[in-house]
Amino acid sequence: MNLSGLKTQIVFCIATLLLGAAAPAVAQTVPTDAAGGCPIPAATVAAFFESGHPSLNGVVKPADSTQVLLPNCGFFQWTEQMFLWLTSPAPSRYGGGSRIMFSPSFYTVSPEDSSTPPRRTFVANTPGRPLIMNLRATELGPHGLPALLSRSGHVIEVERQPAPRPVIRLQNGTTVPLAKVERAPGGELRFLDAKGKVLEPAKLLLPKIERPIVMLTPDHPAPVVEAKEFQQAIRARKLTIDHIPIFFDLAGNVIDVEPGQADGGVLISQNGSLIYYITLVNDLYAYHRTMQGPAVIPSSTNLTFPMTMADANTVKTFAAGKGHTITDPQALAIESKSSWVEASAVANANDYITVDATIPTYNKSNPNSWVPNGQKTVKLVMVGLHVVGSTNGHGEMVWGSFEHLGNAPDETYAYNSTSGQKTVARNTTGSWLFTPSGSSGPFNLMNASASGNTIAGSPIGATAVIRAKPWGSNDGGNPANAAALNTQVISANASVLSQLDPADVRAKYFQLGTTWTIGGAAPNPSNQVGTNHLANATIETFMQGQTTSDAGSNCFSCHGTNKVVVSHVYSALKPLP
Repeated sequence: MNLSGLKTQIVFCIATLLLGAAAPAVAQTVPTDAAGGCPIPAATVAAFFESGHPSLNGVVKPADSTQVLLPNCGFFQWTEQMFLWLTSPAPSRYGGGSRIMFSPSFYTVSPEDSSTPPRRTFVANTPGRPLIMNLRATELGPHGLPALLSRSGHVIEVERQPAPRPVIRLQNGTTVPLAKVERAPGGELRFLDAKGKVLEPAKLLLPKIERPIVMLTPDHPAPVVEAKEFQQAIRARKLTIDHIPIFFDLAGNVIDVEPGQADGGVLISQNGSLIYYITLVNDLYAYHRTMQGPAVIPSSTNLTFPMTMADANTVKTFAAGKGHTITDPQALAIESKSSWVEASAVANANDYITVDATIPTYNKSNPNSWVPNGQKTVKLVMVGLHVVGSTNGHGEMVWGSFEHLGNAPDETYAYNSTSGQKTVARNTTGSWLFTPSGSSGPFNLMNASASGNTIAGSPIGATAVIRAKPWGSNDGGNPANAAALNTQVISANASVLSQLDPADVRAKYFQLGTTWTIGGAAPNPSNQVGTNHLANATIETFMQGQTTSDAGSNCFSCHGTNKVVVSHVYSALKPLP
């Protein structure tokens, strides 16, 4: 399909998305006039498909992850192919199922149980049986604790025990009782004693995290000065006063977090629908974990995911001894996390990948507290997906992300077009799933959080969402700074979308970006490359910042190693029988 055809396809996407909607709307669009970048040739896209050509709902083969990926385009291409593979209709050799990622060749990862330490279980996917999905799990930091983002871009991990009492340490070192907390119009917190006197608390001073934009080519890798230290996360305790959470480091200093953040954020669409999540892993991942035995894998482990065909064959032999044949050993270890909403929340569920799943239900009679009251089995539609996998030389895994076109608008961004550099301004007008039409913000603020199984808010409400880093890059306050990387992701998207059948539901999703580290090293702020401010608006909604120039996070902000514990679920998983 040529560029004119792609424009027709995008119009089709927008029109079908909005069938039944009461108001005119727009959807996320992928520019079709990128200059250079990482376009994927037609012959390459055709080779993705088992049939040898793009076809409606055609089955796609997994990328061969044992091959060396060339920066940067090879990584974006890997992500595109893996998304199309995971979401392909499942052929019979996978054991059935609606999509490959829901087939018996994949396993659902259970939530943590109540044992000490908490454990997780591989749940076999069974065709015809509804999946089990759960409420949005809070973001977890590198030590498996609930996490949130400081204004400087640092990840804050919250200890499970609260701050001991409502006191605050002042700048002069003395400690006084804290009676009241207010939020100023700009979002800053104001602390008061019992007499209404404004207190000046000691604050943790954090430099803004800067991740350099690095362009790599096979022949000319960019020199990067590796950071000597990388503070993965700051441990904190939480105190809640007047329904406002305050976070202190372990020395008692107040941590300046993004306004509205808590440590258990729940995402709710504009029509009041909760968002649910599921984590799935492939059989090679599951049997690699099973090889390690029943003990919890320590955080200090030197164990890595398979990165070569020889590594994969070791797992394949082990699985064969257990009576299982690894379906796609060349894919290596794959993990996906996806976000879902009830099909009734969207105008046309046929524009989405769908699945039947069992989800929790809530008594919503109290606007400030929703209490679980059972469960139901319904049709859900997919709004976001992370695809994560080990590849040759990359034990830190390659992290790619996709969203549906109708989720939320982009913040302003720039890219290089065939007629020069273009700036695409923010446009929130339309019927977005997560954003009020014409909203001017504030964006990405938590209006609900979960504590245990209960949802709380003042009152509970939807979040106005914006994709703060539209193609996974921070522009530093100047949209032109990220234009070259944006162009790479845009061109990879446009070339694939132009070749998919317009009626293929996978054409309604687009790649946000992909990130990895230079040479597969353990992550630090200087070696996170590709789109190194990658955050999915439906999964890391509250970790992406509120504007393009905010520090924001990257996948490696919370997944800071190149060992198997880069996957937060690996350590606690029990082996397969």
